[in-house]
Amino acid sequence: AKTGNSDATTVTSKEFSTFTPTYKTIPSGADLNEWFAANPVPDDSIGVNLNYDLEAGGSYTVSGYLDFDAHWVTLRSNSKSNPATITYTDAASCINFAAPFNVKYLHFDCAGMAANIGVFGFSKEPTAARDESTGFVILEGNTTIVNSTFNNVNGYFFWDSRKGQKVAAVQFLIDNCVVELTPPAFVKAGVIWTNNGGHINDLTISNSTFYNLTEAGDIYYFYQAGMYRAKDIGMATNSITYKNSTFYRIGYLNNEGEWGNYNGMNGNAESYWTMTDCIFYSCSAKGGVPRRFLHGKTYSASSGNVTFGNNTYMQADGSFDNVGSYDTSGTQIEEDPQFANPTQGDFHISGPTQVARKTGDPRWLP
Repeated sequence: AKTGNSDATTVTSKEFSTFTPTYKTIPSGADLNEWFAANPVPDDSIGVNLNYDLEAGGSYTVSGYLDFDAHWVTLRSNSKSNPATITYTDAASCINFAAPFNVKYLHFDCAGMAANIGVFGFSKEPTAARDESTGFVILEGNTTIVNSTFNNVNGYFFWDSRKGQKVAAVQFLIDNCVVELTPPAFVKAGVIWTNNGGHINDLTISNSTFYNLTEAGDIYYFYQAGMYRAKDIGMATNSITYKNSTFYRIGYLNNEGEWGNYNGMNGNAESYWTMTDCIFYSCSAKGGVPRRFLHGKTYSASSGNVTFGNNTYMQADGSFDNVGSYDTSGTQIEEDPQFANPTQGDFHISGPTQVARKTGDPRWLP
């Protein structure tokens, strides 16, 4: 008032959102295969991230092989607190891509999918441009699956479609997700499987839970990669990172499973391995988690390639993995995490050391 200002005669209201701009909203009830067939992603958008919003609390289906190929697509709910549900209704249901791809704030019911297919995967026959020096289709941006939940995953969580196509993701992040695995039999493959020509250069799993409650089924590996190294896609280094996550009964059936298998990456000076603040229960019965994480390779303490810290490696009989010369941090927790009700998918912990160090998926902390 002293400088001549006066109150506004009306209130001006402005909405703010942390969401990047929406490209299109897909109406609830849509089958995504049919909707994208009728509304194809424009070819002149190659290299541009297009955000497709699904309505809060809405219901959608994937009725077959849905391939975004070279288009950079984000599928997300338009509400962080009320996710839309995508139901896989056919044995061939799968979402594939050969460009960066993102999933946010969604729930997937994958009961209709077959055991020999993935929830997500690289395109079977990508038309995306290949790098001339490597022969790979290289996904230069971040591929992210975040803030989402998955039930009834009968097959792989991610795979490379068994077509021998050379497709590589530079950065692949799974964060703040819960994944229920329901393999109908013992499958000698991986939850994440790129053993048929695909490649993930830097894989990070954080703040997430992967669990299997089926009695007759299991998946042999959590992560099985192929023969490629960082230099094969023109990168200087590659990495595998697991942090603040919970893993329950994966690779346990008949003492057959192993945590990892990646002949192209293990033992190389350019490969980096990080496993911190995780809880493994009844995982990797054959060889134990620390050894199979490193594929049986021992790194010198001065190499700087390997970081372990505050992990629990517990088997169903109450024993703990022999960390041997693999996890040399001296920080492993040999105490029962005391899950609240794991057979009902409740992995809240009350183990005093795990609680004190805040290990496992943070959603399960008291």
